[in-house]
Amino acid sequence: MCVADQREPRSDNLPEIVDAEVVDVAEPDRAPEPSPGARAPKASEDAEYQEFLEFKRFKEWQASQGGGAASAPQPEKPWWKKALGALRYKWVRRILYVLIALLLLNLAYDHYFGGSDSSGGGSGTGGSAPVDAVPMTAQNPQQAIRSVHNYLRAVPPEQACALFDAQGKDGFGKAYGTPGDCAAAARSVHDQITDPNAYANPKFGHDAIVEAGSEAQVLGCRMQVTGGPQLGTFRLTKTPQGGWTISAYALTSSSCP
Repeated sequence: MCVADQREPRSDNLPEIVDAEVVDVAEPDRAPEPSPGARAPKASEDAEYQEFLEFKRFKEWQASQGGGAASAPQPEKPWWKKALGALRYKWVRRILYVLIALLLLNLAYDHYFGGSDSSGGGSGTGGSAPVDAVPMTAQNPQQAIRSVHNYLRAVPPEQACALFDAQGKDGFGKAYGTPGDCAAAARSVHDQITDPNAYANPKFGHDAIVEAGSEAQVLGCRMQVTGGPQLGTFRLTKTPQGGWTISAYALTSSSCP
């Protein structure tokens, strides 16, 4: 006996089931909701921001026009800073070293060879008197003659006559064609001086000064004089006060023809 199939017959009109993948559909973004504690910007804050933007645009425009107001000029450096700045160059320092060395050599030469003592041993080493000093009796014959040269190169040169006594002034005037007028003779010598500094520093030879007791003789021909005329022979006498004064003068002598 046949058993009837109790399953329901398949209908061909039903839709066919197809395997499909589930796709999530993204929802459109929503604006974030304000937090409960947030507050809306005030109108005053918005105005301040607008002012800031206006100021920023103004500064940009000012910069495009050349930076605004012209900067103040820098003060000029003082001269001593400029002079010190030149020392950074090696050749400037070398020139400075050479000048200092020459100066030291000149001072050393004047110290050791500029003023020799006389052979008699009685004369000291006296320096030249200041140009504007009041003439006075010299402490030794060498200082007296050095002072004569120093005063003759100065203005007025007549102050050299104060180192002479009356007889010495007359002899100095006669030697230069102005008997009895020492001042005129001093001016005549002064007019022949070409280098005052060199003339004020004559060099004495070892035999330029001969001293004997209260008298001394200084021979101009045994001195080295530059910058002006060479003077003649001086005779000096020691005063009771201990100083030396020029008591006679002549352009030539037996020792200096």
